[in-house]
Amino acid sequence: MIHISKINLLTEKKDGRGKAVPFDFKAITLKGEILEGKNCIVTSSNHKNKTRNIKFQDSEEFRKLGNLSFIELNGVEVTM
Repeated sequence: MIHISKINLLTEKKDGRGKAVPFDFKAITLKGEILEGKNCIVTSSNHKNKTRNIKFQDSEEFRKLGNLSFIELNGVEVTM
């Protein structure tokens, strides 16, 4: 299990060359649907508002998600 407080560290990881490390996730949308993302990176984040802009690299789509919407990260359950 991953505690919600670790979302920033895990989604904003960089590799040895400073490039964002892709991750997979599941999140709950405002409509209560489960959103699944594969091969995603964070393009920007607002730590005060606890939100992040996520790029789905395969489709080039962008979504803004709040930390509390994450329920799974890289196959591991996210807890509060």
